[in-house]
Amino acid sequence: MIDYDFSHSWQVESSSTPEQLWPILSDTNRLFRDLGELPVEQTNLTQNSRKGYRELTYEPLHRTDMWEEEPYQWEKPYHLSVKRNYKSGYLKDLLISVDISPIESGSVVTFRFRGETRRLTGYMYIKWRFNSRFKFRIRQLVHSYDQSISEQRIPRNKKHRFSLSNPRRWDHFTDRLSDISREREISTLLIKTIQKGNESDLKQLNPQKLALLWNKPLSSVLRVMLFASKLDILNFSWNILCPHCRTNVKNIKKLKEITDPVYCSQCEEDFNVDFHQGLELTFQPHPLIRKIPKKTYCFGNPAEQYHLDLNITLNPGQKRFVKINLSEGVYRIYSDKSNEVIQAEVDEDGLSNATIHFRKGRSLTDKVYLSTTPNLIIHNQTDEVMMIRCENVSKEKFTVSAAEISSWQLFRNLFPEELIRDKKKLNAENLTILFTDLYNSSDLYRKDGDESAIGIVMDHFDVLEQAIIEERGSVVKTIGDSVMAIFPKPANAVRAFYKADQIFKENTDHDPPIELKGGIHKGDCMAVTLNNRIDYFGNTVNVASRLVGFAGGSEVVISSEAYSCPELKDYVRTREHSLKKHFREVTFKGFENESFEILQMSHKESPLRLVV
Repeated sequence: MIDYDFSHSWQVESSSTPEQLWPILSDTNRLFRDLGELPVEQTNLTQNSRKGYRELTYEPLHRTDMWEEEPYQWEKPYHLSVKRNYKSGYLKDLLISVDISPIESGSVVTFRFRGETRRLTGYMYIKWRFNSRFKFRIRQLVHSYDQSISEQRIPRNKKHRFSLSNPRRWDHFTDRLSDISREREISTLLIKTIQKGNESDLKQLNPQKLALLWNKPLSSVLRVMLFASKLDILNFSWNILCPHCRTNVKNIKKLKEITDPVYCSQCEEDFNVDFHQGLELTFQPHPLIRKIPKKTYCFGNPAEQYHLDLNITLNPGQKRFVKINLSEGVYRIYSDKSNEVIQAEVDEDGLSNATIHFRKGRSLTDKVYLSTTPNLIIHNQTDEVMMIRCENVSKEKFTVSAAEISSWQLFRNLFPEELIRDKKKLNAENLTILFTDLYNSSDLYRKDGDESAIGIVMDHFDVLEQAIIEERGSVVKTIGDSVMAIFPKPANAVRAFYKADQIFKENTDHDPPIELKGGIHKGDCMAVTLNNRIDYFGNTVNVASRLVGFAGGSEVVISSEAYSCPELKDYVRTREHSLKKHFREVTFKGFENESFEILQMSHKESPLRLVV
């Protein structure tokens, strides 16, 4: 039996940059569909399948090919590839790769298909599959992606020859959604996306991605999508994410469906659902508006692992040159076979070249300072095959968590039944808690009287809630004049506090003006349903509530745990000239045997501000 090697490649010039193309080309579920691939499903070829590998076949009534698929590899935004080792069918193996190279006018996209066929029939099949029409299809595909990027929309579905769609029907949906949300432009964009969008994109509508694509505030996009769900234009559901590989393990319709533990087949481990970092909101078109076929064209889609900028496999002793683009922030570089973790701080002034070694038996955390476009050499010095990953630890950049959205007052008003099951407690790790209070509330009540002061306090709640929402936070509850809010990061909480405080300072309607004081702490909490709303308990909440008592007017007190976050340190460093800071140790009621290091922070008064 004679086997035949083959190699086919095509280059297409694009007017878009690699960074613009990456979110589309890395969505291999859409890419394979657009290239004319058949839908696939998982199968069982052996009881001892390798960890991270998938056993796949085409859906029934198609071809009988079966293969073992290795984990996808990618270097964002320049390269992605996947290898298939066939157990049956025309092929023995197939390596598919996409490379995106920057040029002055945009990019050059290179598609490569290399492998080995079984017998002459397999070779003839490959010649037929990758003919001149396939080259034309690739060129058209890239140009259609360029058009969607220039028009700031997701790629559209293929046009069908016969369409029964009534244009007036879509106009009616746009009008209804605009009337209730008061966001005409975003409503129009959303309805057009549902009407013309690619089926692969519409299976999971990510509000954060749409906000970035449309260049609109996330809070406004979320508001429209929630109203669309209430009008039965969209449905929403919850993705349960594995805390280790961040894979979407399970999708549930209601929070009450959460059960622990959940099993991740990729990591081969059980885990408990995390309400803050492991449960994300997603949307789909309502089936009566547009029915989306439940077809899958790939598993292990790189676009669904958007927190990973690097995912590569290294053989024993192998060195590999890696080029990736990173955003400013904090990253974690690690492997699946070593206990070594590299904490990378990234900004424009960091190192442009670095070598990272992974050795067996070492357990350490090292730090490296990298530029946003580093050239890396990664060396596997072990005797095992190793998967190397570079993870952006700022996960809130990519998803809307259950903790964030479930405390929105609009969400509670529209979907009051969406709660954690009674007596069910869920972890909420690394949650930031902000408590605020009015510094001068006694003066308000004494000078203006109860009725007027209560009106002022209610207005201050509205201002605070808007500032909190704009910084990815949510108001959990009010207690007297105080507010308890949650955030993904301490920097968000500080920005929200000063945004609201500045509004109060600029308001000349009150004499004396309203002054806020606040306390911020970060740590793990427990999320529960209490009094028909989701609430949070634990030492993190207790400490945050004590901190506010040490604050003066227009001052926020920050715990050492919260201040240790790099994003907050960057915020403070860039505003050194305008901030007053004072570190000290204190003890709290109920924590008499512990001392806490705190930072008291306030804005310096501008010398141009005069009292008239």
